Amino acid sequence: MSNKDRGRILEKETEKFWQEHGFDCQRVFASGQYKEQLGEEFSGDVRLENYKIEAKRRKGGFKLLYDAFEQDDADILVIRQDRARRLYVLEESVLLELMKEKK
Repeated sequence: MSNKDRGRILEKETEKFWQEHGFDCQRVFASGQYKEQLGEEFSGDVRLENYKIEAKRRKGGFKLLYDAFEQDDADILVIRQDRARRLYVLEESVLLELMKEKK
């Protein structure tokens, strides 16, 4: 299976999960491929409420992240490469909890 196919499946899973929990969530036409021609609202892979989601799926390319979560059963992981901004990685259940609180 290609990474493109894996990504498409992840986009559909993401859309379905959030819709089942009562959130406005839609996959973006062609995963943002035509944002230059169609406008900013066609950027990203999935739109969750007012948030833009970029979906990335790899066969084993995120092992470091999964290992870090399991190290002390963490809920949130903060990562940063040198000279770059911090990124926060959340378990889906934590993000769902935060989104429900916001709603």
